[in-house]
Amino acid sequence: MPPLREIQRDFSQALLGGSDQAIAGRVLHDRLAPAQRIQIYRNHVRITLGEALATTFPVVARLVGGAYFASAARRFIEREPPRSPVLAEYGAAFPDFLAGAPNAPAYLPDVARLEWALNLAYHAEDRPALEPRQLASLPPEAQAALRLKPLPSTAIVSSAFPILAIWQANQPGRADTVDLAQGGQTVLVWREDGDAVCRALGPGEAVLLQALGAGRGLGEAASAAVQAEPGLDLPPAIAALLATAVFSAS
Repeated sequence: MPPLREIQRDFSQALLGGSDQAIAGRVLHDRLAPAQRIQIYRNHVRITLGEALATTFPVVARLVGGAYFASAARRFIEREPPRSPVLAEYGAAFPDFLAGAPNAPAYLPDVARLEWALNLAYHAEDRPALEPRQLASLPPEAQAALRLKPLPSTAIVSSAFPILAIWQANQPGRADTVDLAQGGQTVLVWREDGDAVCRALGPGEAVLLQALGAGRGLGEAASAAVQAEPGLDLPPAIAALLATAVFSAS
């Protein structure tokens, strides 16, 4: 009798598109032949994982249509099987997979990256957010040296395409047309009141957040933001970010 781990490996490979030859001899044979029984489980796994991907990437599914999405999901499942029992954690590699998908729109991988960031934000570890009043009592020199750490639910997604406009235009009940010529967008993703939300960032805001995320002090990050967007009104921009639950309180 082979070890249980070996049996589990062979069964998993068979369910995810591999040959069922190695496991067929260990499957009960009664009213259904082993191959039929394995196929039932295989279909169940594919359907479940496909539905999980469609739940995480609803805009991607709408953009390409159900048949295309189902085909892409099936190929992805065979190539990238789950490595965690938590379905919400499945799909991290799907945006990169879509970059090589045939006839996929060029913007599709970045829309998928935005949807994956929203998924991560929704399921991220819950930590207290920094409140503006916590900084108000600090002297200016201490504020400039302050290193603000983004919350686990915070992410920035940059694209050469207007991904936020595309995402918004494909929400339920909407069917807007998006002009791709409007250019790229950088999108801030965070969690607010238990839900994942997002908004577009200006060039200066994006640089400010990226510099803070890289561990630079607030003063240094602010200088970089102004260089990136000379017309940026810095105090209101910083105040707006501090009023958003994107930084950790500790």
